[in-house]
Amino acid sequence: MPDWLVLRFGSLGDLCLLGWSLSALADGTDDTRPRVTIATKAAFAPLVSRFHGVASVEPLRGSDLGPLRDLAGRLRRGHWHRVVDAHNVLRSHALLALVGRRADARLAKDTAARLRLLSGGPDSAPLARTMVDRFDQCLLQDGAVTGGRRPPLAATSGARIANGAAPLGMAPGARWATKRWPEHHWVALIEGLAADGERDLRLFLGPDERAWFAGSRLQGAAVAAGAVVIEGLGLPDVADAVGACRRLVTNDSGLLHLAEATGTPVLAFFGPTVRQFGYFPRLEASLVLEHEIDCRPCSRNGKRPCHRGDLACLESVLPATALAALRAERKQP
Repeated sequence: MPDWLVLRFGSLGDLCLLGWSLSALADGTDDTRPRVTIATKAAFAPLVSRFHGVASVEPLRGSDLGPLRDLAGRLRRGHWHRVVDAHNVLRSHALLALVGRRADARLAKDTAARLRLLSGGPDSAPLARTMVDRFDQCLLQDGAVTGGRRPPLAATSGARIANGAAPLGMAPGARWATKRWPEHHWVALIEGLAADGERDLRLFLGPDERAWFAGSRLQGAAVAAGAVVIEGLGLPDVADAVGACRRLVTNDSGLLHLAEATGTPVLAFFGPTVRQFGYFPRLEASLVLEHEIDCRPCSRNGKRPCHRGDLACLESVLPATALAALRAERKQP
């Protein structure tokens, strides 16, 4: 069995999308299935080690040159039949230089096409590719997968109960404020769900989200609805909790891709970012709510502040629309 080294340091969402390609690689024929080692940030290592098709993980334990040299020293001991740079950034280039090994394949980012779209230019063929397509191109021999593929963390979804008996998850956070569905919309949605008799809500908070959640109207609505707040867990435990949900209502965030990696479909709100960037949900049961306005997309990752000042792209995605989508799901046999 050949030994492969794959580099991807982050982020959570990108790693979960990479997991889909690794899963397809693992389900290939015996003569093409490699033993895969992933080099990634230490914070993600426990989760990535659970991906289908990952044999081992080499963690990067810091952001300066010392930890990078330590990682390179460990990697030099390996006999790699193939090295894939699935990040293609200065750090991954530096790591391979320290290892003394060239990449056999590198991620194609299509950055120029994205920037043209952001500046008002036309859509183009490269933007029809998802991030999983891009990972497939550098990991799979033919760059394509016939038939379906299993979610990379599907084993974590064993606790999910069919139909409406499983909890409904909600993830109101995102790294950048411009990607967060407005708080008053979340409040209205939670109140609507409670009025409909929803009694099992799980609200997921990231490590930096307690500050804006504490004392907020959202916290008040969650308490009134009896929602269980899930925070302070390691990523494997978060994956288990999300994997037990029947659906996750979420912004365009890492938890969106973590949920889908467990097989949990999402109801996702997209504002400043668009499908052409490659990060839309991929499960057939997942849903996206968005509103087309002429200033979308305005940011490659949501980092740029709203130039209008009113976050119209997300304000115009109404709680009633989200509630109707969730009601329709509950009525399904």
